[in-house]
Amino acid sequence: MDYEKLINVIIKKNSCNLDRVYHKLCELEDLDEKSYDEISQYFFSQTCYYYNSTTNLYIEYNENYKIINENNMLHAILKFISKYQDIYLLNSNQKQNIKTQIQKKIKERSIYNNIPESITLQNILSFLHPNIFIERNIAKYFMITLGDIILKKTDLFYFIPNYMKPLITVINKYVSMYFYNMNLGNHYKYKYAEHDSTKSRVIPFNIIDMTHYTLDNSFIVNLICVSIHYSNRYENGDKFIETTNEKVKTLVNWIKDTPKESLINSFIKEYICVKEGHKINEKDMLFLWKSYIKKNNIINIFSRNNDIYQFITNKLKFNEGYINVTSMYLPYVLNFKEFWNKYIFTDENNYEINELFILFTDTYNIKNIDENIMYDLIKYYFPDIQIEGKFILNVGCTLWNKKKDVNTFLLNHKDSDKNELYSIYCSESKEKKVNKQYFMSFIK
Repeated sequence: MDYEKLINVIIKKNSCNLDRVYHKLCELEDLDEKSYDEISQYFFSQTCYYYNSTTNLYIEYNENYKIINENNMLHAILKFISKYQDIYLLNSNQKQNIKTQIQKKIKERSIYNNIPESITLQNILSFLHPNIFIERNIAKYFMITLGDIILKKTDLFYFIPNYMKPLITVINKYVSMYFYNMNLGNHYKYKYAEHDSTKSRVIPFNIIDMTHYTLDNSFIVNLICVSIHYSNRYENGDKFIETTNEKVKTLVNWIKDTPKESLINSFIKEYICVKEGHKINEKDMLFLWKSYIKKNNIINIFSRNNDIYQFITNKLKFNEGYINVTSMYLPYVLNFKEFWNKYIFTDENNYEINELFILFTDTYNIKNIDENIMYDLIKYYFPDIQIEGKFILNVGCTLWNKKKDVNTFLLNHKDSDKNELYSIYCSESKEKKVNKQYFMSFIK
């Protein structure tokens, strides 16, 4: 509509009646504002946008959150207004005015007060549980703690497994990129180091390898925005935990509610038994303690080994070792140390952990341990040994000379088809067999 021409017509027709001119112009202004309001209402009824004042970024929401810059935001507004240009006979100035009005309203819609649809909440929760978290409420608790941190509502420490560090690192990257620069490591901790127990909480995770998961931009942004929403909705993590079952409360508040003496008592009850004439040295006792912590999937709330020794000494007699006690877990520890010192030597050869595990358990007829314990034993008692993935490097074993076995086989099968050699080797080797990769490294 050509308002300038219309105004001139009104003035010309009513030049003798200024009041009438004034009222006509007011009606015209009201019509203008009504048009603005209607288009603005249409925009917000059909779209959803939020604004982040800390980064001057906009967030488009349509079951998923999408970060956009100001240029893209303005383009989206103008594109929407253009649909109504002919209906309302809008000129360029009016389109700009409506755009400004809509942008102003969007800037009043803070992302820190966003409200997602239930489908967004369910999509995030359905991925987190059961993939990453052992319970749905713990997945929700994790998001609330993340929201609490982003909204600067907490001074608590949240203890999580070290294998979750890749996830926290990725989240930290996106929070710093799209919200504000921060360090989630100030709150999410992987190791207890005399932190204030009253401010310490535990977030249990499933035992998983996060490197197997590829979390895209959309998922992380959704996770962050939903976490902010949950923090607002439940006020804070502690308030939410009070509404959950006793199992979840116990898991989360474990550090806060577990005295060190109580933990030592549980360890002794489960791992130590009285036996006259027997002794456990400090190094072996510490390994038993570490095994207990790992087996029960709990956090070591002792920062110094000397503190552990002191607490145990308060419970057990000590004289150059803990006397008149033993452990059902100790025999395989002693057997392993004997096995390593007796049969393992420095060499240019490599063994899989599984290969040495079978040699060890067969030699000592041990049935109640697995490869993970073997790995822990090597790392604890022989820390200088190099381990890469499933391979133990630069060692030989007098119980099985792998290199000699393969060379002898190849010498006896010089005329065999190279492509069939490994199959023949497997069929003829009834007991110990090297893997194909190792075998093929001998074939030129």
